Amino acid sequence: MIPVRATFEKRRRAKYISHLDLMRCMQRAFRRAGVPIWFTEGFNPHAYLMFPLALSLGYESGCECMDFRIDGEMSMQEAMERLNRVLPPDLQIKRVAQPIRKHTDIAFADYAIALDCADETVPADALRNAWDAFIAQPEILVEKKTKRGTAEIDVKAQSQILMTQTLEDGLWLKLRTPAGTSVNVNPGLLIDAFLAWLPEHAPDVRTGMMHAERLAILCADGSDFA
Repeated sequence: MIPVRATFEKRRRAKYISHLDLMRCMQRAFRRAGVPIWFTEGFNPHAYLMFPLALSLGYESGCECMDFRIDGEMSMQEAMERLNRVLPPDLQIKRVAQPIRKHTDIAFADYAIALDCADETVPADALRNAWDAFIAQPEILVEKKTKRGTAEIDVKAQSQILMTQTLEDGLWLKLRTPAGTSVNVNPGLLIDAFLAWLPEHAPDVRTGMMHAERLAILCADGSDFA
């Protein structure tokens, strides 16, 4: 039995596949590809597939991970090639290797967020100035859903702004937020707080489309998880 960690990309139309549907898609892909994977034991056995960190709906990524175990005479490379032949083009495995780190080693995730201006009447500099004023607040409190209900957190304290860049038609941000089993903060909480802040504090600034991508899944020392 060979343990495998597959790193795959989720692009374009595939970003609208929910995490639950992604799991179903992968299970069907294994059956169609004829890759022999290990099934759990017990009353209701099912194919062992583990995704260490779920991706939010609407986000693209080139660093998603999926763990499985080959239960038969097949190499990891052949398994990847077979799976890619049956998976959609927007959902492709980029590399496979035996896992080194445990999923509990995940500590952070990096994201790129691009906010477009609503139209050409809203200059990008105005959007940048509004963002700078928003993020300059001493704290940004939001409601976060938890398994026990909701909790109020300071999303500014939980988010690192690694880079801010003004584009011709919008704003580009690179963020790092806690991720993993202990603390997990969706960067969308910060962006939603900004969009809710705009009408009262910068009513002339309106945003259009948002483009979001997960850039990296990181361990506590800053190294890549996969």
